[in-house]
Order: sequence, then structure tokens, then C-alpha cells
Amino acid sequence: MHLPRRPLPLPASALAWLAALALAIFHYRSAGWLLFAAGAAVWMRHDARRLLSSDRYGLAPALALLAYPVLAGAQASGAITFALALHALVVLLIVTSRRLSHDIAQAFSPEKGISRSI
Repeated sequence: MHLPRRPLPLPASALAWLAALALAIFHYRSAGWLLFAAGAAVWMRHDARRLLSSDRYGLAPALALLAYPVLAGAQASGAITFALALHALVVLLIVTSRRLSHDIAQAFSPEKGISRSI
């Protein structure tokens, strides 16, 4: 029996970073770092390219930002945390601007016409 292939509820990088965060919370930091590195590799190789195809890809950098300080603990670098925060902000702005441009295009599309009640 062959089951149809369904997409994951979150991108693979987000799932890896979420699992890394959970492992860090339960004090399995070595396994958490392994999943953090895997999430970074998947983000750079696959998920970042799909950023414009779906809003759910914007969640992954925020999860990396949450996972890093928990994994690093007291040794967390401020520069790395700032870089992750800046990256998450840029991704948020990209997703938001794409959403806004799509909504604006829908508002003035010829099929709907401009509302006469304005």
C-alpha cells in the first residue's frame, strides 16, 4: 500500500531547530547542537530558496534565534545572537513585504475592480 506523500507541517530546518531547542531544555546539549547544525545546513541548502513560496518558511530563523541561546547557555555570543536576530528580522520583512504586495495586487485586480464605495 502506497500512501500519498504529504508536506511536513513545518520546514525541515524549523523542525530541526525546534527539536534542538527541546533537547537543550532537557539538558541534551550535544544532541541539540547536532540538530542545530543540521537545521542550519538544511536552511542554507533547501529552505531559504523556498522562502518566497510560503509564509511558513519565515518561522525557521526565529526558531534558530530561540534555540541558540538555550544551547549555548552562559557561553552564548552576543554577536551570534545579534546576527541571528538580524537574519530573523530580514526574513520577517521579506515575508511581510511579499504578503503586502500580493494583497495590494489583489485589491486592484481587474477581476474585482476598484470598490465604488470608496
